[in-house]
Amino acid sequence: MTKHFRSIVAWGLTVVMATSPAISYAQPPEGKDGGTLSYVTEKAAAAVIIRPRRVLEAPAMEMLPIEVLTAAGKQNLGIDPIDIVEILAIAEAPGEGPPGYGIVVRFSKPYELEKLRLPVNWRLDQSQIANRPYLQSQNPMTPGFYMPDDTTLLIAPHPVLLEMVRNQKMPTPGPLSRLLSKADGNSDALAIVLIEPVRPMLGAVIAQVADDLPPPLQGVTQLPDLIDAAKLDLRVVSSPGASLTLLSPDESKAAELAKLLNNLLDTGEQFALAQVAGEVQGDDPIQVAAAQYTQRITKKLIDAVRPTQSGRVVKIAHDSESNMQVATIGILVALLLPAVQAAREAARRMSSSNNLKQIALAMHNYHSVHGKFPPRASLDDNGQPLLSWRVHLLPYFDQAELYEQFRLDEPWDSDHNSKLIEAMPAIYRNPTSQAPPNLASYLVPVGEGSIFAGAGGIPLRDITDGTANTIMVLEVNDEASVIWTKPDDFSYDAAEPLSGLGKAHPGGFQVSLADGSVHFISSTIDKAVFLRLLMMADGQAVRLD
Repeated sequence: MTKHFRSIVAWGLTVVMATSPAISYAQPPEGKDGGTLSYVTEKAAAAVIIRPRRVLEAPAMEMLPIEVLTAAGKQNLGIDPIDIVEILAIAEAPGEGPPGYGIVVRFSKPYELEKLRLPVNWRLDQSQIANRPYLQSQNPMTPGFYMPDDTTLLIAPHPVLLEMVRNQKMPTPGPLSRLLSKADGNSDALAIVLIEPVRPMLGAVIAQVADDLPPPLQGVTQLPDLIDAAKLDLRVVSSPGASLTLLSPDESKAAELAKLLNNLLDTGEQFALAQVAGEVQGDDPIQVAAAQYTQRITKKLIDAVRPTQSGRVVKIAHDSESNMQVATIGILVALLLPAVQAAREAARRMSSSNNLKQIALAMHNYHSVHGKFPPRASLDDNGQPLLSWRVHLLPYFDQAELYEQFRLDEPWDSDHNSKLIEAMPAIYRNPTSQAPPNLASYLVPVGEGSIFAGAGGIPLRDITDGTANTIMVLEVNDEASVIWTKPDDFSYDAAEPLSGLGKAHPGGFQVSLADGSVHFISSTIDKAVFLRLLMMADGQAVRLD
Protein backbone atom coordinates (compact mmCIF):
# COMPACT_ATOMS: atom_id res chain seq x y z
CA MET A 1 0.00 0.00 0.00
CA THR A 2 2.77 2.42 1.01
CA LYS A 3 4.89 1.59 -2.04
CA HIS A 4 1.90 2.11 -4.36
CA PHE A 5 1.08 5.42 -2.68
CA ARG A 6 4.65 6.61 -3.06
CA SER A 7 4.55 5.83 -6.77
CA ILE A 8 1.39 7.86 -7.23
CA VAL A 9 2.83 10.83 -5.35
CA ALA A 10 6.12 10.65 -7.23
CA TRP A 11 4.45 10.59 -10.62
CA GLY A 12 2.21 13.45 -9.58
CA LEU A 13 5.27 15.51 -8.74
CA THR A 14 6.84 14.56 -12.07
CA VAL A 15 3.80 15.92 -13.87
CA VAL A 16 4.00 19.14 -11.90
CA MET A 17 7.64 19.53 -12.88
CA ALA A 18 7.20 18.71 -16.54
CA THR A 19 3.92 20.41 -17.34
CA SER A 20 2.05 23.63 -16.70
CA PRO A 21 -1.39 22.89 -15.20
CA ALA A 22 -4.19 25.29 -15.96
CA ILE A 23 -6.87 24.70 -13.35
CA SER A 24 -6.68 26.15 -9.84
CA TYR A 25 -7.99 29.48 -8.69
CA ALA A 26 -6.30 31.04 -5.69
CA GLN A 27 -5.05 34.09 -3.86
CA PRO A 28 -2.12 34.31 -1.47
CA PRO A 29 -3.25 33.60 2.09
CA GLU A 30 -4.62 36.20 4.43
CA GLY A 31 -6.75 36.29 7.54
CA LYS A 32 -6.66 36.69 11.28
CA ASP A 33 -4.70 34.81 13.94
CA GLY A 34 -1.53 34.68 11.91
CA GLY A 35 -3.27 34.02 8.58
CA THR A 36 -3.80 30.85 6.64
CA LEU A 37 -0.06 30.31 6.27
CA SER A 38 0.26 29.72 9.98
CA TYR A 39 -1.44 26.34 9.47
CA VAL A 40 1.27 25.18 7.04
CA THR A 41 3.28 22.61 8.94
CA GLU A 42 7.06 22.63 8.89
CA LYS A 43 7.14 19.26 7.06
CA ALA A 44 4.71 20.31 4.32
CA ALA A 45 6.14 19.73 0.82
CA ALA A 46 3.26 20.78 -1.45
CA ALA A 47 0.44 23.32 -1.28
CA VAL A 48 -2.43 24.55 -3.40
CA ILE A 49 -4.46 27.64 -2.52
CA ILE A 50 -7.81 28.46 -4.09
CA ARG A 51 -10.33 31.27 -3.55
CA PRO A 52 -13.74 30.18 -4.88
CA ARG A 53 -15.61 33.35 -3.85
CA ARG A 54 -13.20 35.67 -5.69
CA VAL A 55 -13.37 33.60 -8.85
CA LEU A 56 -17.10 32.85 -8.84
CA GLU A 57 -17.97 36.54 -8.36
CA ALA A 58 -15.59 37.78 -11.07
CA PRO A 59 -17.29 39.24 -14.19
CA ALA A 60 -15.11 37.03 -16.38
CA MET A 61 -16.68 33.95 -14.76
CA GLU A 62 -20.32 34.98 -15.23
CA MET A 63 -20.86 32.23 -17.83
CA LEU A 64 -20.09 29.54 -15.26
CA PRO A 65 -23.13 27.60 -13.93
CA ILE A 66 -22.96 29.32 -10.54
CA GLU A 67 -26.47 28.26 -9.58
CA VAL A 68 -25.67 24.62 -10.28
CA LEU A 69 -22.43 24.77 -8.30
CA THR A 70 -24.25 26.37 -5.36
CA ALA A 71 -27.03 23.77 -5.38
CA ALA A 72 -24.57 20.88 -5.73
CA GLY A 73 -22.36 22.21 -2.94
CA LYS A 74 -25.26 22.60 -0.54
CA GLN A 75 -26.75 19.21 -1.39
CA ASN A 76 -23.54 17.16 -1.32
CA LEU A 77 -21.36 19.03 1.19
CA GLY A 78 -23.68 21.34 3.09
CA ILE A 79 -21.53 24.25 1.89
CA ASP A 80 -22.25 26.97 -0.66
CA PRO A 81 -19.01 27.35 -2.69
CA ILE A 82 -19.57 31.09 -3.04
CA ASP A 83 -19.27 31.42 0.76
CA ILE A 84 -15.73 30.01 0.67
CA VAL A 85 -13.18 32.80 0.70
CA GLU A 86 -10.12 30.59 0.60
CA ILE A 87 -9.01 26.96 0.63
CA LEU A 88 -5.47 25.88 1.44
CA ALA A 89 -4.49 22.24 0.90
CA ILE A 90 -1.10 20.94 2.02
CA ALA A 91 0.67 17.58 1.72
CA GLU A 92 3.71 16.41 3.62
CA ALA A 93 6.53 14.40 2.04
CA PRO A 94 6.04 10.61 2.31
CA GLY A 95 7.85 8.88 5.13
CA GLU A 96 7.45 5.33 6.32
CA GLY A 97 3.70 5.62 5.87
CA PRO A 98 1.39 7.65 3.64
CA PRO A 99 2.12 11.40 3.62
CA GLY A 100 0.10 13.60 5.94
CA TYR A 101 -2.33 16.08 4.49
CA GLY A 102 -4.52 18.92 5.65
CA ILE A 103 -7.05 21.42 4.37
CA VAL A 104 -7.92 24.87 5.67
CA VAL A 105 -11.25 26.41 4.61
CA ARG A 106 -11.98 30.10 5.27
CA PHE A 107 -15.62 31.20 5.10
CA SER A 108 -16.97 34.69 4.41
CA LYS A 109 -19.43 34.35 7.29
CA PRO A 110 -19.85 32.22 10.41
CA TYR A 111 -20.42 28.54 9.71
CA GLU A 112 -21.60 25.69 11.94
CA LEU A 113 -19.80 22.36 11.89
CA GLU A 114 -23.11 20.50 12.21
CA LYS A 115 -24.12 21.68 8.73
CA LEU A 116 -21.47 19.52 7.04
CA ARG A 117 -22.83 16.60 5.01
CA LEU A 118 -20.40 13.74 5.62
CA PRO A 119 -20.47 10.07 4.51
CA VAL A 120 -22.57 8.04 6.93
CA ASN A 121 -19.93 5.29 7.07
CA TRP A 122 -17.29 7.66 8.47
CA ARG A 123 -17.02 6.96 12.18
CA LEU A 124 -16.68 10.41 13.76
CA ASP A 125 -16.86 11.16 17.47
CA GLN A 126 -18.06 14.46 18.90
CA SER A 127 -15.11 16.06 20.66
CA GLN A 128 -13.44 19.40 21.37
CA ILE A 129 -10.09 21.11 21.07
CA ALA A 130 -9.66 24.30 23.11
CA ASN A 131 -13.40 24.30 23.76
CA ARG A 132 -14.14 24.36 20.02
CA PRO A 133 -16.20 21.64 18.22
CA TYR A 134 -14.22 18.77 16.72
CA LEU A 135 -15.43 15.70 14.84
CA GLN A 136 -12.62 13.22 15.46
CA SER A 137 -12.25 10.20 13.22
CA GLN A 138 -11.84 6.72 14.64
CA ASN A 139 -9.96 5.73 11.47
CA PRO A 140 -6.39 7.08 11.20
CA MET A 141 -6.77 7.35 7.41
CA THR A 142 -10.02 9.33 7.59
CA PRO A 143 -9.86 13.08 8.31
CA GLY A 144 -11.35 14.83 11.27
CA PHE A 145 -13.16 18.19 11.13
CA TYR A 146 -12.35 21.05 13.50
CA MET A 147 -13.35 24.73 13.68
CA PRO A 148 -10.78 26.83 15.58
CA ASP A 149 -13.03 29.87 15.02
CA ASP A 150 -16.43 30.58 13.48
CA THR A 151 -15.09 31.12 9.96
CA THR A 152 -12.29 28.54 9.75
CA LEU A 153 -12.59 24.78 9.15
CA LEU A 154 -9.65 22.38 9.41
CA ILE A 155 -9.83 18.99 7.71
CA ALA A 156 -7.02 16.51 8.38
CA PRO A 157 -6.13 13.18 10.00
CA HIS A 158 -5.85 13.59 13.78
CA PRO A 159 -2.02 13.84 14.12
CA VAL A 160 -1.71 16.34 11.27
CA LEU A 161 -4.66 18.37 12.54
CA LEU A 162 -3.07 18.70 16.00
CA GLU A 163 0.21 19.77 14.38
CA MET A 164 -1.62 22.39 12.29
CA VAL A 165 -3.31 23.78 15.41
CA ARG A 166 -0.01 23.91 17.32
CA ASN A 167 1.76 25.57 14.40
CA GLN A 168 -0.98 28.20 14.15
CA LYS A 169 -0.53 29.13 17.80
CA MET A 170 3.26 29.16 17.58
CA PRO A 171 4.20 29.48 13.89
CA THR A 172 7.36 27.68 12.81
CA PRO A 173 8.06 28.69 9.22
CA GLY A 174 9.23 25.89 6.94
CA PRO A 175 10.62 25.97 3.39
CA LEU A 176 7.14 25.75 1.89
CA SER A 177 5.54 28.51 3.99
CA ARG A 178 8.49 30.79 3.18
CA LEU A 179 7.91 30.31 -0.55
CA LEU A 180 4.17 30.82 -0.11
CA SER A 181 4.75 34.09 1.74
CA LYS A 182 6.62 35.45 -1.29
CA ALA A 183 3.79 34.64 -3.70
CA ASP A 184 2.55 37.31 -6.10
CA GLY A 185 -0.53 38.98 -4.61
CA ASN A 186 -2.13 39.24 -8.06
CA SER A 187 -2.27 35.48 -8.58
CA ASP A 188 -5.65 33.80 -8.83
CA ALA A 189 -4.01 30.40 -8.70
CA LEU A 190 -1.06 29.21 -6.71
CA ALA A 191 0.53 25.79 -6.36
CA ILE A 192 3.99 25.05 -4.95
CA VAL A 193 5.81 21.73 -4.75
CA LEU A 194 9.15 21.14 -3.03
CA ILE A 195 11.14 18.58 -4.99
CA GLU A 196 14.12 18.37 -2.65
CA PRO A 197 12.39 16.33 0.12
CA VAL A 198 11.29 13.62 -2.33
CA ARG A 199 14.22 13.74 -4.76
CA PRO A 200 15.66 10.28 -3.88
CA MET A 201 12.26 8.59 -4.04
CA LEU A 202 11.31 10.43 -7.22
CA GLY A 203 14.59 9.52 -8.90
CA ALA A 204 14.15 5.86 -7.97
CA VAL A 205 10.65 5.74 -9.44
CA ILE A 206 11.73 7.42 -12.67
CA ALA A 207 14.72 5.05 -12.93
CA GLN A 208 12.32 2.10 -12.92
CA VAL A 209 10.68 3.27 -16.14
CA ALA A 210 13.71 4.90 -17.76
CA ASP A 211 14.35 1.92 -20.04
CA ASP A 212 10.81 2.18 -21.44
CA LEU A 213 11.11 5.85 -22.37
CA PRO A 214 11.80 6.63 -26.05
CA PRO A 215 15.19 8.29 -26.69
CA PRO A 216 13.73 11.82 -27.14
CA LEU A 217 12.24 11.63 -23.64
CA GLN A 218 15.23 10.18 -21.80
CA GLY A 219 16.06 13.67 -20.53
CA VAL A 220 13.06 13.45 -18.19
CA THR A 221 15.17 11.23 -15.93
CA GLN A 222 17.40 14.23 -15.15
CA LEU A 223 14.59 16.44 -13.83
CA PRO A 224 14.77 15.45 -10.13
CA ASP A 225 18.42 16.55 -9.95
CA LEU A 226 17.78 19.85 -11.71
CA ILE A 227 14.84 21.18 -9.64
CA ASP A 228 14.51 22.07 -5.98
CA ALA A 229 11.00 23.53 -6.15
CA ALA A 230 8.23 24.28 -8.66
CA LYS A 231 5.66 27.08 -8.42
CA LEU A 232 2.62 27.66 -10.61
CA ASP A 233 0.84 31.02 -10.76
CA LEU A 234 -2.35 31.57 -12.73
CA ARG A 235 -4.37 34.75 -13.21
CA VAL A 236 -7.86 34.50 -14.67
CA VAL A 237 -9.88 37.28 -13.01
CA SER A 238 -7.76 40.20 -14.17
CA SER A 239 -4.71 40.49 -16.46
CA PRO A 240 -4.98 36.84 -17.57
CA GLY A 241 -1.70 35.01 -17.62
CA ALA A 242 0.17 32.05 -16.22
CA SER A 243 3.70 31.19 -15.19
CA LEU A 244 5.60 28.13 -14.07
CA THR A 245 8.73 28.91 -12.03
CA LEU A 246 11.36 26.24 -11.39
CA LEU A 247 14.10 26.75 -8.81
CA SER A 248 17.34 24.87 -9.50
CA PRO A 249 20.12 24.07 -7.00
CA ASP A 250 22.53 26.41 -8.80
CA GLU A 251 22.91 28.51 -11.93
CA SER A 252 24.65 25.84 -14.01
CA LYS A 253 21.86 23.33 -13.34
CA ALA A 254 19.30 26.01 -14.19
CA ALA A 255 20.97 26.42 -17.59
CA GLU A 256 20.92 22.65 -18.06
CA LEU A 257 17.25 22.57 -17.07
CA ALA A 258 16.34 25.30 -19.58
CA LYS A 259 18.13 23.38 -22.35
CA LEU A 260 16.38 20.15 -21.40
CA LEU A 261 12.95 21.79 -21.38
CA ASN A 262 13.60 23.29 -24.82
CA ASN A 263 14.57 19.86 -26.14
CA LEU A 264 11.37 18.35 -24.71
CA LEU A 265 9.32 21.14 -26.30
CA ASP A 266 11.03 20.48 -29.65
CA THR A 267 10.11 16.81 -29.36
CA GLY A 268 6.53 17.70 -28.44
CA GLU A 269 6.29 20.08 -31.38
CA GLN A 270 7.54 17.45 -33.82
CA PHE A 271 5.08 14.89 -32.46
CA ALA A 272 2.15 17.34 -32.57
CA LEU A 273 2.90 18.43 -36.14
CA ALA A 274 3.25 14.83 -37.27
CA GLN A 275 -0.01 13.95 -35.52
CA VAL A 276 -1.87 16.75 -37.28
CA ALA A 277 -0.39 15.78 -40.64
CA GLY A 278 -1.43 12.18 -40.07
CA GLU A 279 -5.05 13.21 -39.53
CA VAL A 280 -5.29 14.59 -43.07
CA GLN A 281 -6.55 12.13 -45.65
CA GLY A 282 -6.92 13.01 -49.29
CA ASP A 283 -6.68 16.51 -50.70
CA ASP A 284 -9.81 18.15 -49.29
CA PRO A 285 -8.78 21.86 -49.38
CA ILE A 286 -10.66 22.74 -46.19
CA GLN A 287 -9.13 19.86 -44.28
CA VAL A 288 -5.64 20.67 -45.58
CA ALA A 289 -6.11 24.34 -44.65
CA ALA A 290 -7.34 23.42 -41.16
CA ALA A 291 -4.26 21.26 -40.68
CA GLN A 292 -2.00 24.10 -41.83
CA TYR A 293 -3.67 26.47 -39.37
CA THR A 294 -3.33 23.98 -36.52
CA GLN A 295 0.35 23.46 -37.33
CA ARG A 296 0.96 27.21 -37.39
CA ILE A 297 -0.80 27.75 -34.06
CA THR A 298 0.99 24.76 -32.55
CA LYS A 299 4.35 26.34 -33.36
CA LYS A 300 3.26 29.66 -31.85
CA LEU A 301 2.00 27.94 -28.69
CA ILE A 302 5.26 26.06 -28.29
CA ASP A 303 7.27 29.26 -28.80
CA ALA A 304 5.07 31.05 -26.25
CA VAL A 305 6.10 28.63 -23.50
CA ARG A 306 9.83 28.58 -24.16
CA PRO A 307 11.67 28.84 -20.81
CA THR A 308 13.85 31.78 -19.76
CA GLN A 309 16.66 31.57 -17.22
CA SER A 310 17.81 34.07 -14.63
CA GLY A 311 20.33 32.77 -12.13
CA ARG A 312 18.88 29.71 -10.37
CA VAL A 313 15.39 30.39 -11.72
CA VAL A 314 13.87 28.96 -14.91
CA LYS A 315 10.53 30.48 -15.77
CA ILE A 316 7.84 29.80 -18.33
CA ALA A 317 5.43 32.73 -18.58
CA HIS A 318 2.42 33.50 -20.75
CA ASP A 319 1.07 36.96 -19.93
CA SER A 320 -0.92 38.16 -22.94
CA GLU A 321 -4.70 37.96 -22.83
CA SER A 322 -4.97 38.02 -26.62
CA ASN A 323 -2.35 35.30 -26.92
CA MET A 324 -4.23 33.18 -24.42
CA GLN A 325 -7.41 33.59 -26.43
CA VAL A 326 -5.60 32.63 -29.62
CA ALA A 327 -4.05 29.72 -27.78
CA THR A 328 -7.49 28.58 -26.67
CA ILE A 329 -8.79 28.79 -30.22
CA GLY A 330 -5.73 26.95 -31.49
CA ILE A 331 -6.19 24.17 -28.97
CA LEU A 332 -9.86 23.88 -29.88
CA VAL A 333 -9.00 23.63 -33.56
CA ALA A 334 -6.35 21.02 -32.78
CA LEU A 335 -8.98 19.05 -30.91
CA LEU A 336 -11.58 19.67 -33.58
CA LEU A 337 -9.53 18.41 -36.51
CA PRO A 338 -9.53 14.79 -35.32
CA ALA A 339 -13.21 15.14 -34.48
CA VAL A 340 -13.95 16.42 -38.00
CA GLN A 341 -11.89 13.58 -39.42
CA ALA A 342 -13.78 11.10 -37.26
CA ALA A 343 -17.09 12.54 -38.48
CA ARG A 344 -15.92 12.25 -42.07
CA GLU A 345 -14.87 8.65 -41.51
CA ALA A 346 -18.23 7.88 -39.88
CA ALA A 347 -19.99 9.29 -42.94
CA ARG A 348 -17.76 7.27 -45.28
CA ARG A 349 -18.35 4.13 -43.28
CA MET A 350 -22.10 4.68 -43.46
CA SER A 351 -21.84 5.26 -47.22
CA SER A 352 -19.83 2.06 -47.59
CA SER A 353 -22.40 0.19 -45.54
CA ASN A 354 -25.07 1.46 -47.91
CA ASN A 355 -23.01 0.20 -50.87
CA LEU A 356 -22.86 -3.25 -49.30
CA LYS A 357 -26.59 -3.23 -48.68
CA GLN A 358 -27.30 -2.35 -52.32
CA ILE A 359 -24.95 -5.06 -53.55
CA ALA A 360 -26.61 -7.61 -51.27
CA LEU A 361 -30.05 -6.51 -52.48
CA ALA A 362 -28.90 -6.87 -56.08
CA MET A 363 -27.61 -10.36 -55.26
CA HIS A 364 -31.01 -11.35 -53.93
CA ASN A 365 -32.79 -9.79 -56.91
CA TYR A 366 -30.55 -11.85 -59.18
CA HIS A 367 -31.45 -14.93 -57.10
CA SER A 368 -35.14 -14.16 -57.48
CA VAL A 369 -34.77 -14.16 -61.27
CA HIS A 370 -32.35 -17.06 -61.71
CA GLY A 371 -33.00 -19.20 -58.65
CA LYS A 372 -29.42 -18.85 -57.51
CA PHE A 373 -26.76 -16.26 -56.77
CA PRO A 374 -24.57 -15.14 -59.66
CA PRO A 375 -21.42 -17.20 -60.24
CA ARG A 376 -18.19 -15.46 -59.29
CA ALA A 377 -17.44 -15.13 -63.02
CA SER A 378 -18.92 -16.00 -66.38
CA LEU A 379 -17.01 -18.66 -68.34
CA ASP A 380 -16.29 -19.29 -72.03
CA ASP A 381 -16.77 -22.65 -73.73
CA ASN A 382 -13.38 -23.79 -72.47
CA GLY A 383 -14.18 -22.93 -68.87
CA GLN A 384 -12.00 -19.82 -68.83
CA PRO A 385 -13.30 -16.82 -66.78
CA LEU A 386 -14.54 -13.83 -68.73
CA LEU A 387 -16.25 -11.18 -66.60
CA SER A 388 -16.67 -10.71 -62.84
CA TRP A 389 -19.97 -11.08 -61.01
CA ARG A 390 -19.79 -7.31 -60.56
CA VAL A 391 -20.51 -6.88 -64.25
CA HIS A 392 -23.39 -9.35 -64.27
CA LEU A 393 -24.98 -7.61 -61.28
CA LEU A 394 -25.23 -4.26 -63.12
CA PRO A 395 -28.83 -4.67 -64.34
CA TYR A 396 -29.99 -5.22 -60.76
CA PHE A 397 -29.15 -1.70 -59.53
CA ASP A 398 -30.11 0.51 -62.46
CA GLN A 399 -26.95 0.02 -64.49
CA ALA A 400 -28.53 -1.90 -67.38
CA GLU A 401 -27.28 0.64 -69.92
CA LEU A 402 -23.65 0.07 -68.86
CA TYR A 403 -24.20 -3.70 -68.81
CA GLU A 404 -25.41 -3.66 -72.41
CA GLN A 405 -22.13 -2.06 -73.53
CA PHE A 406 -20.16 -5.16 -72.52
CA ARG A 407 -19.43 -7.99 -74.93
CA LEU A 408 -20.32 -10.90 -72.68
CA ASP A 409 -18.50 -13.45 -74.80
CA GLU A 410 -15.17 -11.62 -74.43
CA PRO A 411 -12.84 -11.50 -71.41
CA TRP A 412 -12.59 -8.45 -69.15
CA ASP A 413 -9.34 -7.30 -70.77
CA SER A 414 -10.36 -7.60 -74.42
CA ASP A 415 -9.87 -4.52 -76.55
CA HIS A 416 -13.56 -3.67 -76.27
CA ASN A 417 -14.26 -4.55 -72.62
CA SER A 418 -11.05 -2.98 -71.27
CA LYS A 419 -12.36 0.42 -72.40
CA LEU A 420 -15.24 0.06 -69.93
CA ILE A 421 -13.00 -0.37 -66.89
CA GLU A 422 -13.00 3.39 -66.35
CA ALA A 423 -16.81 3.36 -66.09
CA MET A 424 -16.87 1.58 -62.72
CA PRO A 425 -20.02 2.50 -60.74
CA ALA A 426 -19.31 4.26 -57.43
CA ILE A 427 -21.19 1.50 -55.61
CA TYR A 428 -18.18 -0.78 -55.98
CA ARG A 429 -15.73 1.54 -54.19
CA ASN A 430 -15.36 2.14 -50.47
CA PRO A 431 -15.45 5.97 -50.01
CA THR A 432 -12.53 5.66 -47.58
CA SER A 433 -10.35 3.90 -50.15
CA GLN A 434 -7.15 5.55 -51.38
CA ALA A 435 -6.55 2.87 -54.02
CA PRO A 436 -6.13 3.84 -57.69
CA PRO A 437 -9.36 4.55 -59.61
CA ASN A 438 -11.50 1.72 -60.98
CA LEU A 439 -10.42 -0.77 -58.32
CA ALA A 440 -13.29 -2.47 -56.51
CA SER A 441 -13.28 -2.56 -52.71
CA TYR A 442 -15.98 -5.23 -52.44
CA LEU A 443 -15.07 -8.84 -53.13
CA VAL A 444 -16.80 -12.17 -52.56
CA PRO A 445 -15.07 -15.04 -50.73
CA VAL A 446 -13.98 -17.76 -53.16
CA GLY A 447 -12.03 -19.99 -50.80
CA GLU A 448 -13.01 -23.58 -50.13
CA GLY A 449 -16.35 -23.89 -48.38
CA SER A 450 -17.54 -20.34 -49.13
CA ILE A 451 -20.64 -19.29 -51.08
CA PHE A 452 -18.66 -18.51 -54.26
CA ALA A 453 -16.15 -21.38 -54.11
CA GLY A 454 -17.65 -23.23 -57.07
CA ALA A 455 -17.75 -22.22 -60.72
CA GLY A 456 -21.53 -21.86 -60.77
CA GLY A 457 -23.92 -19.89 -58.58
CA ILE A 458 -25.58 -21.64 -55.63
CA PRO A 459 -29.17 -21.39 -54.33
CA LEU A 460 -29.99 -20.16 -50.85
CA ARG A 461 -30.92 -23.66 -49.71
CA ASP A 462 -27.28 -24.73 -49.97
CA ILE A 463 -26.30 -22.28 -47.20
CA THR A 464 -27.10 -24.75 -44.43
CA ASP A 465 -25.20 -22.85 -41.72
CA GLY A 466 -27.79 -20.08 -42.13
CA THR A 467 -27.80 -16.94 -44.23
CA ALA A 468 -27.41 -14.83 -41.06
CA ASN A 469 -24.20 -16.71 -40.22
CA THR A 470 -22.42 -16.70 -43.59
CA ILE A 471 -20.43 -13.93 -45.28
CA MET A 472 -21.42 -13.07 -48.85
CA VAL A 473 -19.45 -9.85 -49.66
CA LEU A 474 -16.38 -8.38 -47.94
CA GLU A 475 -14.83 -4.93 -47.76
CA VAL A 476 -11.08 -5.41 -48.42
CA ASN A 477 -7.95 -3.34 -47.83
CA ASP A 478 -6.73 -1.06 -50.61
CA GLU A 479 -3.88 -3.40 -51.49
CA ALA A 480 -6.35 -6.27 -51.94
CA SER A 481 -8.77 -4.34 -54.17
CA VAL A 482 -9.10 -5.49 -57.80
CA ILE A 483 -10.11 -4.13 -61.21
CA TRP A 484 -13.86 -4.27 -60.96
CA THR A 485 -14.49 -6.18 -64.20
CA LYS A 486 -11.73 -8.71 -63.59
CA PRO A 487 -12.87 -12.13 -62.30
CA ASP A 488 -10.69 -11.83 -59.22
CA ASP A 489 -11.94 -12.05 -55.63
CA PHE A 490 -11.07 -12.89 -52.01
CA SER A 491 -9.22 -16.21 -52.09
CA TYR A 492 -8.29 -16.76 -48.49
CA ASP A 493 -5.84 -19.04 -46.72
CA ALA A 494 -7.48 -21.06 -43.95
CA ALA A 495 -4.42 -20.45 -41.77
CA GLU A 496 -4.58 -16.66 -42.28
CA PRO A 497 -8.17 -15.89 -43.32
CA LEU A 498 -7.86 -12.21 -42.38
CA SER A 499 -5.02 -11.48 -44.79
CA GLY A 500 -6.05 -8.48 -46.92
CA LEU A 501 -8.72 -7.38 -44.43
CA GLY A 502 -8.96 -5.09 -41.41
CA LYS A 503 -7.88 -1.70 -42.79
CA ALA A 504 -10.94 -0.62 -44.75
CA HIS A 505 -11.90 1.56 -41.77
CA PRO A 506 -10.16 2.40 -38.50
CA GLY A 507 -10.39 -0.71 -36.37
CA GLY A 508 -11.86 -3.12 -38.90
CA PHE A 509 -14.00 -3.72 -41.98
CA GLN A 510 -17.59 -4.38 -43.01
CA VAL A 511 -19.25 -7.43 -44.52
CA SER A 512 -22.61 -8.29 -45.96
CA LEU A 513 -24.05 -11.58 -44.84
CA ALA A 514 -26.10 -13.82 -47.09
CA ASP A 515 -29.32 -12.55 -45.51
CA GLY A 516 -28.49 -9.02 -46.75
CA SER A 517 -27.52 -7.55 -43.37
CA VAL A 518 -24.32 -5.51 -43.01
CA HIS A 519 -22.01 -5.81 -40.01
CA PHE A 520 -18.73 -4.25 -38.86
CA ILE A 521 -16.02 -6.74 -37.93
CA SER A 522 -13.10 -5.79 -35.71
CA SER A 523 -9.64 -6.39 -37.10
CA THR A 524 -8.92 -8.28 -33.88
CA ILE A 525 -11.61 -10.91 -34.46
CA ASP A 526 -10.49 -14.45 -33.70
CA LYS A 527 -9.23 -16.16 -36.86
CA ALA A 528 -11.10 -19.38 -36.17
CA VAL A 529 -14.36 -17.53 -35.63
CA PHE A 530 -13.91 -15.53 -38.83
CA LEU A 531 -13.15 -18.71 -40.79
CA ARG A 532 -16.45 -20.21 -39.60
CA LEU A 533 -18.25 -17.11 -40.92
CA LEU A 534 -16.76 -17.74 -44.36
CA MET A 535 -18.01 -21.33 -44.41
CA MET A 536 -21.59 -21.85 -45.63
CA ALA A 537 -22.17 -25.49 -44.74
CA ASP A 538 -19.58 -26.84 -42.32
CA GLY A 539 -22.05 -27.35 -39.49
CA GLN A 540 -20.22 -24.95 -37.16
CA ALA A 541 -22.31 -21.83 -37.50
CA VAL A 542 -21.40 -18.74 -35.47
CA ARG A 543 -23.25 -15.45 -35.19
CA LEU A 544 -21.74 -11.97 -35.34
CA ASP A 545 -24.07 -10.73 -32.62
